[in-house]
Amino acid sequence: MLMNEFIISLIKYTAIFICILYAYTKLMRIKLKAWDLFDIPLFMALSSVLYFVTVYVKMLVPIGLLIFGIAFLFLRFRKPFYETVTVGTIALGISIVAFASSLIFSFPIATALYLIKNEIVKNIITQSLISLIQMIVTFILFKIKRLQSGVNPKGDPATFEILLFFSVGCILTLMIVYTKNATQTIYETVLLVIALCGLLLILWWRKHITYNYREAVNRQNVNRMEDTIEEIKLNSVETDLQVAVYSKLFHFLNKAVPDCAYLAEIAAEKTGCEDACAARDMLRKILREMNIANEKCSLQNVPQTGERLIDVPIIQLFTVAERKSLNVSVDISADAKSWFSDGKLHKEDVHILLSYILDNAVISTLGLPNAKVRLELSSTKNKKPLIRVYDSGEQFDEEVLAKLGLEQITTRAGTGGNGIGLFTVFEILAKYGTSFTLDEDPQSFGFKKCIEIAFDGLCGFTVRTSRQSVAAACAARKGITVEPIDADGEEKRDGTNG
Repeated sequence: MLMNEFIISLIKYTAIFICILYAYTKLMRIKLKAWDLFDIPLFMALSSVLYFVTVYVKMLVPIGLLIFGIAFLFLRFRKPFYETVTVGTIALGISIVAFASSLIFSFPIATALYLIKNEIVKNIITQSLISLIQMIVTFILFKIKRLQSGVNPKGDPATFEILLFFSVGCILTLMIVYTKNATQTIYETVLLVIALCGLLLILWWRKHITYNYREAVNRQNVNRMEDTIEEIKLNSVETDLQVAVYSKLFHFLNKAVPDCAYLAEIAAEKTGCEDACAARDMLRKILREMNIANEKCSLQNVPQTGERLIDVPIIQLFTVAERKSLNVSVDISADAKSWFSDGKLHKEDVHILLSYILDNAVISTLGLPNAKVRLELSSTKNKKPLIRVYDSGEQFDEEVLAKLGLEQITTRAGTGGNGIGLFTVFEILAKYGTSFTLDEDPQSFGFKKCIEIAFDGLCGFTVRTSRQSVAAACAARKGITVEPIDADGEEKRDGTNG
């Protein structure tokens, strides 16, 4: 009788181990090899051990199948322990379902086998039939499309958790089935509780691992997002820098190319040189491509210094005046050529400075009644170059004065201004340590403001104003001297100067 029970248990447990192996490999998408058939003798040996270990406590059979199955799968496939435990548990649950199904499907055949008189042979054949049907059912289960794709313990959490809960329930149910009778002994109850706690521990472990995995993924996503944002910021800074460089260059070309074209026109007319004519034609084409009108001044006796780079902005000033409602005047009382004799002051810088300041003055006045601009080139008391530009345009806003020279800020916000011109002017002023004075009441020729630039090396910055808001804005900045003017245009001498 014991031998009969041993053989039946051997067949039953071996079939379950085979189903566990097949289910595990399908769930983990592992391809079985031909030599995996040699695992069957090992399963028979494990089944023998399981039988003798659980011969007196049958309810431990499901736990034994789980422990032996997980140990075999871990040693055989070397997958992470967490994956082996959870997927192995699901594989055992599927095997139990297949075992229960085989009992139902084999019932009609098993009934017919009762005709066999030999009880031992009949039981062995019946169990073999049940095990064969169990393996067939397991094979058919994995023809289901959802199970064919396997499971991923770290992905598709909903499906995985349903399968794991279901498998734990199947194992627990099988333990209860293996209980001898409804009246359990205290030892069986303790074992059942311990097994239940172990199975629940697997479920908790799954939850814990899933939570840690999701936290790790979230941290990786956050880090990746932060790196992406940082890269975007760096790219944005680089792009902004490139735009700033190109904007400054294009702004300069808008002023310099027409001046070059004018000089080429003069050279071509005076000399008739083929190279000069070719340069003139090329510059005309460049002006057309840049959509800049190649205007010429027809006015005679335009005041000039004799230094071409300095005279070109003056001629351009008169060219604008000829075509716009603008009155211009130029007073040259200094020998501008002598400014550059020692090589300390560069003609190109003075050319850029005059071009930008005169351009701002013209734009500030155009469209206003009695628009006028005046340029004075003279000398300081110490015979240093001195430039004054008067205009009848609107005064600077206090916001502009508060940031003037510190950053690009335009006096023509909303009308195409970008602040490049004034910022470039202050770069040139800083290069030579010049003194800059803004006089909002020049008391000369009826102008509204005057910009004075003295190449004296003193690096001064003075604002003469009668506006309290401007005085407050400029006083908040270091390095600016504020000279308040009373309503009558007289500078206060009561010690309130900045």
